[in-house]
Amino acid sequence: MFYQLSPVGNPIRISSKDPAVSLPCSVFEPYQAEYFASGTAALAAAIIAAIRIKNVEQPEVILPAYSCPDLVSAAIFAGAKPVLVDLEPERPWMDLEQLLAHTGPNTVAIIAACLFGISERIALLRAIAEPVGAVIIEDSAQAFPGNENKDIWQGDLVVLSFGRGKPVNLLGGGAVLFRDATFGDALPMPGASLGSGWSNQILLRLKALLFNRIISPRIYWLPQSLPFLHLGETRYHPMLGIDAMDLARLSMLPANIAAYQDNGMETQAALSGMIERMDTSVTGLIDLARVCQLPLGRRLLRYPILVNESLRDRLYQQLHRLGSGPSVMYPTTLPRLPGLEALLAGQGPFPVAEAFAACILTLPTHRLVGSKDLANIRRVLSSD
Repeated sequence: MFYQLSPVGNPIRISSKDPAVSLPCSVFEPYQAEYFASGTAALAAAIIAAIRIKNVEQPEVILPAYSCPDLVSAAIFAGAKPVLVDLEPERPWMDLEQLLAHTGPNTVAIIAACLFGISERIALLRAIAEPVGAVIIEDSAQAFPGNENKDIWQGDLVVLSFGRGKPVNLLGGGAVLFRDATFGDALPMPGASLGSGWSNQILLRLKALLFNRIISPRIYWLPQSLPFLHLGETRYHPMLGIDAMDLARLSMLPANIAAYQDNGMETQAALSGMIERMDTSVTGLIDLARVCQLPLGRRLLRYPILVNESLRDRLYQQLHRLGSGPSVMYPTTLPRLPGLEALLAGQGPFPVAEAFAACILTLPTHRLVGSKDLANIRRVLSSD
């Protein structure tokens, strides 16, 4: 009871430098970056850029039916209609036939979500997007390059998030990356950042210190047991505005990118090898990283597997009781989430995405996972 790994949770490095001279431009090359107050604001800015470039009266944005509700928040704020597409069977990717059927003259952008760190098939999406002049927006909130594999982005615009639970964690902030100046010029100018003085820097450091303490497995069980904190819940929040990223977070960004890239991939490699050796005849386990042919050196934010729907919840509860940091990610498709029923009324059904939501189980890959945790995960997933 008094031990619980967080599903994600890289510690925040507190050190900072002058953002004017220390921003990690080399990491983003050949892209340039524009910084925003959140990943959702960054995505909304990217959609606004796509709308300005295509300039249609009733803009539409295509996104996967199984994804974060922040994608809907960003689209609606930007003034575009979110159009949902079902998934490929047993894959975290959009169904290409449905995508083609839903793409038309009003489509300004296709959002390619990198779920768990597994990239969408950008080349295939581009073949559908280009004939109608749509922009590929690569939602890379759950994916960031390590030293082993830097060339992971292919979108016209790439959206990053530096929020809690993301690869590079600053408890907030986001960015839009672009290669073509046309896209950069079309981005909206963000409003003034909220709190850029010394008091904000001190407050952010205190929050970071507290976060680093809370994600300790010996402490994390406590906030997770408090329902009013809503840890791990998937909730819809309408966007209120697009502001700039504050200087306090900008100053901490280079050190935290370096910390993320310096972290090893031992846990991910251990989970991959463990799952490869398992008898999956009972659980029906599917290793998404393997079947999606994850490139060598590509880092996962969470290790995603599919298991039989009849067993998923039981396996989750067993892993949770052992403090192993499991997650079931988004509980259902976007139209079924509270707050989105009316906004997305008439879209669907999405049976493949529903099945995916009922079978997905993720395992932690961060550096706080120990040998005992791996042994517990192996025992639970190997049991019948």
